[in-house]
Amino acid sequence: MNILIARIPEEGMHFDGDDPAEIMGLENDPFIKVQGDVVYSLYAQHVSEELVVRGKFAVDVALKCARCSEFFSTTVSDSDFLRAYPASKDADQIDITEDIREALLLNMPGFAVCSESCKGLCVQCGKNLNEGPCACEKSGGLDAWQALDNLNL
Repeated sequence: MNILIARIPEEGMHFDGDDPAEIMGLENDPFIKVQGDVVYSLYAQHVSEELVVRGKFAVDVALKCARCSEFFSTTVSDSDFLRAYPASKDADQIDITEDIREALLLNMPGFAVCSESCKGLCVQCGKNLNEGPCACEKSGGLDAWQALDNLNL
């Protein structure tokens, strides 16, 4: 998104609209699928020698669940966007596309789960346990984590 500096009056200016999903740069990401445009509502104002831009962004995405590996839809947003850009007399416009992308990527969950009650995958056969129990036999032996629990430190 480009902001034309000369068009912004002293009292500031509102910008509402959307940018194409391609600005996110996630076309080949196996864990995130952008499902819509990046929607924004911004306010830009000259303050001293800077252009201060604040507002909010949102984008609809499908994320791969870290437990069951199924995609689920959610909205990633940033409602506290605030940046100051140098607004010299030589500059005609300011491109804030990279800052929009960065703000949205930083607000994506690091460990995305489709729901808190997601049961994940069976560690033996890989069946999605949300669809029902698997036919694996439960081993009665110690697993690696139980061996650590039995350590006497």
